[in-house]
Amino acid sequence: MIASRTVATIHKNNLEEIRVGLIERGGFAMVDMRVFAVSHHAHDEPRPTKNGICIPHTQLTRLIEALQIAQREASR
Repeated sequence: MIASRTVATIHKNNLEEIRVGLIERGGFAMVDMRVFAVSHHAHDEPRPTKNGICIPHTQLTRLIEALQIAQREASR
C-alpha cells in the first residue's frame, strides 16, 4: 500500500507543476518530486507524469545540500 501526502507545489509553467510529497512504500518513508501536467485538451486537475524522482527520506539532507550548491553556482 502506498500512502502519500503533498507538502509543496511549485509552479513550472502554464501546464505543469512540481509536487513534492511524502510517500510510504513497503514500510519505507520516501520523498517524491514529480511533475504533474494538465492535458492540452482538458483543463482538469493536473495528473502525475513519469518525470520526477523518488528518494529515501534518509537522502533528503544530501539532496538539499546539492540544491544549495547549485543555487550558489547559478547566482555567480
